[in-house]
Amino acid sequence: MGMAASQVRLLQLTSRKNTIGRQLESLSLQKTSLTREMQGISKDYQNALSSKTLKWSTNSGASYVDLSYANLMRPGSANNNTPYLITDKSGKVVLDNKYKQYAEMISPNGAPGGDWEANRAEILSSLTGIPAEDIEASEAANAQLETSADKVNTLQAEVDKALEDCSKSTKDTDFMILFGDLPAQYDWDFTDPVNLGYSYEAGLQSESGSHHLGLNTQDPNAAKQLMDELFEILKGNAKNHLTDEDYEAFAKACDETKTEYHDFIDAFESGYYACGDDKSSVLNQYGVAVSKRTQGEGVNTDGKFFIRISNLVENLLRNYEAAGGSCKQNSVDSNIMYYSTVDRNSAEYQTYETKKAELDAAKAEYDEAVDTSNQTLTSEQESSIAFYDKIFSAIAENGWTANSQVSDNDYLNQMLQNNRYYITTVETATDDDGKEYFEYDTNSATNFDNIFQVNDSDAQEAALVEYEYQKSIINEKESRIDTRMQNLETEQSAINEMIKGIETVRNDNTERTFSIFS
Repeated sequence: MGMAASQVRLLQLTSRKNTIGRQLESLSLQKTSLTREMQGISKDYQNALSSKTLKWSTNSGASYVDLSYANLMRPGSANNNTPYLITDKSGKVVLDNKYKQYAEMISPNGAPGGDWEANRAEILSSLTGIPAEDIEASEAANAQLETSADKVNTLQAEVDKALEDCSKSTKDTDFMILFGDLPAQYDWDFTDPVNLGYSYEAGLQSESGSHHLGLNTQDPNAAKQLMDELFEILKGNAKNHLTDEDYEAFAKACDETKTEYHDFIDAFESGYYACGDDKSSVLNQYGVAVSKRTQGEGVNTDGKFFIRISNLVENLLRNYEAAGGSCKQNSVDSNIMYYSTVDRNSAEYQTYETKKAELDAAKAEYDEAVDTSNQTLTSEQESSIAFYDKIFSAIAENGWTANSQVSDNDYLNQMLQNNRYYITTVETATDDDGKEYFEYDTNSATNFDNIFQVNDSDAQEAALVEYEYQKSIINEKESRIDTRMQNLETEQSAINEMIKGIETVRNDNTERTFSIFS
């Protein structure tokens, strides 16, 4: 009976030992699984540490803002009120739900070729809050402004052509000959009437390099008065040979040169140009603008003022060029200047005058159109309208597609980084007829100047939190498994001891029994 009971107990312990073995094996597999799970979590965390995100910058990457749909497709400081279109591979503009409702009014099915102008005022009024009638008035004013500008440009070309037809290019000496005559009653050179142009030309060809104009006075104030009269005579002579603009420049040059000669006369009287007692040497050797002769040949020139004609003409022409007079250098000899002259009595000049009057009237109309346009809307309103004009013109021309997820920054970022979406800029250009149109330039986001790929700190922080959380769960599971395995191993050791004791007793009983019957 005792041996039978021991055998039953041994079988029970053996069964329990086998169960513990299977449990330990299962727990060991669970631990291995937790190790693999921890490796996966660690890998995800490492991937997150190297993850990149796209950011928007308007200062070459010195600072960033989120790359969001609003920062690209809504007017604001982030984009400096300039739209940056989000487009798909076919070039269609990607729209959120807000823009979709307006795009459907332009092209119901999103196809290219929609009509933006038909609903422009209504859509812009809804988006900007500007009354539709004000938008329409602004559009009419801008149309008038464009018409006026075209008219001005056309007439300007006609005026330029008419001026070219009536103008003559005259070299410097001939330019002065046209209006260089001085009347005889002034007795400028004590002999005959003088033409400054001829005298200048003769001086250039003579060995001395200049001729002189005698003022026939010793008094500096009288000399100044004569110089004033001289320049007024030149103004009168030039009136019929220059356009209004060039005559204004010539009159300004005469006044400027007259002031200079007042200073020259004062400087000579103060002894600035003196050369010993013989001032005639100053006149002949140093080429000063103003001088006096102490002796003359055949005429009474003692102590009277003389003007060096080369200085006079060159100073006048220099001041004329500085005042904006029409002139250009000779293409062969850079020392020769050519000046534009006209004949006001010619039929060609009368055509020019008529065209110019038409141009002046057109410019006045243009200025009035500018004032009207400026008074219709504020600059802020015009900027806002220009922003939406670019977006919806692109929608009409290139088509559109809607995606409600595009407002989610993470989704948009992913689509841009994967080159599923692109960034398209809109620039205003002008065709050969002067008409404005929009040009589109599409680029991948990662190659766009205002977009920078940076470490995703948000993703890294979120990954760290997730890593620590999952790690704590795994550690807790592993701790429970370790405790369970330790308990099972302890129980297993106890069972082994118990089995060993039963087997010892059994073996002893068996040995005793067989020894009795032997």
